[in-house]
Amino acid sequence: MKRLKVTGTGIVAAIGVVVSYATGVVLGYRLFVVLAVGGLAMLAVAAAAVAIRPSVALTRSVRPDRVTVGEPAEGRLDVLNKSRRPAPPFTAVDLVGGKEVALTVRSLAGRGRRTVRFPVWADRRGRLRLGPLTVERHDPAGLFAWRQRQTDDGILWVHPRAHPMRPLPVGVVLDYEGRTTENARLGTVTFSSLREYVPGDDPRRIHWRSTARTGVLTVREHVDTTEPSTTVVLDAHPSVLGDDAFEEAVEFAASVVRAVERIGRPVTLHILGELPADVAAAGAAGSLDRLAMAARTDAADLIGSLDRLAAGGTLVVVSGKLGPAALGRLAEQRRRFSPVVVTMIDPATEDGGIRRRPGIAMLVARSAVEATAAWHRMINGDVG
Repeated sequence: MKRLKVTGTGIVAAIGVVVSYATGVVLGYRLFVVLAVGGLAMLAVAAAAVAIRPSVALTRSVRPDRVTVGEPAEGRLDVLNKSRRPAPPFTAVDLVGGKEVALTVRSLAGRGRRTVRFPVWADRRGRLRLGPLTVERHDPAGLFAWRQRQTDDGILWVHPRAHPMRPLPVGVVLDYEGRTTENARLGTVTFSSLREYVPGDDPRRIHWRSTARTGVLTVREHVDTTEPSTTVVLDAHPSVLGDDAFEEAVEFAASVVRAVERIGRPVTLHILGELPADVAAAGAAGSLDRLAMAARTDAADLIGSLDRLAAGGTLVVVSGKLGPAALGRLAEQRRRFSPVVVTMIDPATEDGGIRRRPGIAMLVARSAVEATAAWHRMINGDVG
């Protein structure tokens, strides 16, 4: 889409020309008429300068497409002059997270190419929207502007920080007929669940009785349920986590997930209030993408979600300041998980550290960094 626009300065200049000419004619002041003619000539020259437009094609790419908060990505702008004539200088304007990034592109020879590189700073967690990218031309006086949209929006995934962390020693797996997790190894020991057939599945695992009943081709899924596993639950209710506390909780959850993944053990992440349809539509791939998307929501229900968790292995709950009733329900999970660790992020606390109550270990901290330090003291047996 191409568009020629008169800027605010241009509108003021045009009004000045009209007023000056009218004043000169009505009052008989030739000087005002001369000024009006000069202003009109300036507008004409400015419009002619903008009328010389580049015929270019721009392609924007960002590498890598996934970074951690505070890390830069490299933006690359590939410019092609589609005309045989030289392209005049212009400005390429990209929107990065809603903020304009203006890149000056010098004159380009006919059919010439040029690459412009620029840093893309990721200063907050989330899906950083890029674009649209536009080509702009302005006259020296800033009276007119010509814009042409070049690309659609893009996305830069900004993951939360993951602090160096040692994983917990493995607890006892209680449920030997448990449900599968997204990271469990398939095809080993025990029947786990039924799911819809996807191309590449072994036809010998088709469950014909379910297929006949539902009309959908269904296969049996098996997992090795004795393999040590970790379940991480991230609370997202605004009543227990404010904006700053939630960001710290996300960082700590990311730290636990990455620590377990690095040693090759299965880990399942539950983000309370998360909508699977939104995750799929956004193209999230893996736990860190999901944590990049995580947001506080009133739909988060920590207590109601506990009984829906597949039992076995370690349970790590990351939340805010919890009351006695909630902690009591979490302590009941010791019948299904071992160990159970509850991390409470409370920026206002003055009494952080490790606390114990029957069945669970509690870490109270003001930040993810403090929680990580308490985690390591807990592993080392230091409860002070």
